[in-house]
Amino acid sequence: MKKASIRPVGSLKSYIGGQTEVAVDAGRTVRETMTAIGIPPEIVALVLVNEVQQAKDYVVQDGDVVKLIAVVGGG
Repeated sequence: MKKASIRPVGSLKSYIGGQTEVAVDAGRTVRETMTAIGIPPEIVALVLVNEVQQAKDYVVQDGDVVKLIAVVGGG
């Protein structure tokens, strides 16, 4: 099975037990992958795949490194 890495940034790490990286199967969209590992897609503001911004509908490829950055609250 082809694999990719998900690297949540900041508070998103809490959704994967505080880990800095989790291995996932390639072939699903970023949105499907986030849902599968327990990160709510609506709280992710930015998706970087191999340091290039992508949509949540991007299909994860073998070897990709997907960085997820949360919506930053403020006020």
